[in-house]
Amino acid sequence: MWNKKDGYPSSAFFKALDPRLEDITTTKLSCPVTALGEKAGEITAAMAKLTGLKPGTAVAVGNVDAHVTIPAVKIEGPGKILGIMGTSTCHVLLGVEEKIVPGMCGVVEDGILPGFFGYEAGQSCVGDHFDWFVKNCVSSEYEAAAKKEHKNIHEFEGKRGGGGRGGGGGGER
Repeated sequence: MWNKKDGYPSSAFFKALDPRLEDITTTKLSCPVTALGEKAGEITAAMAKLTGLKPGTAVAVGNVDAHVTIPAVKIEGPGKILGIMGTSTCHVLLGVEEKIVPGMCGVVEDGILPGFFGYEAGQSCVGDHFDWFVKNCVSSEYEAAAKKEHKNIHEFEGKRGGGGRGGGGGGER
């Protein structure tokens, strides 16, 4: 909800969401926004004692798990989109100009890599959707066949073919 040029939305915006949020930017978000790649601070003596780290150890600025995959797969500029699948799916893309795109979760200048606009879109709770599908759409015959082979439903390949509910096919698979 933060924009490099404009900062956070107004207090009126937050108040419209919920009156208790009216002062959230001054009471909870008043610290400086630090750019990716910069040091947020250092481990204090007290935290060093708790963690076993040395005092003065650098503490990195936090980042979004999907966003750190861009440099990890060696995407260094615009022109490539990366799809990530886990508990959610996320599509991330670098751009050289800011555009508001319908369906995008957001665009943040320097939000993924310095010097680029980071775009993100995706679907929350994909893992929960798969779990629901397995619990509600996989046939009891298919589950029994997987159990017979001492495999969970995700490891089991079964016999190909047929149709039916959730790949169960209503018989031998």
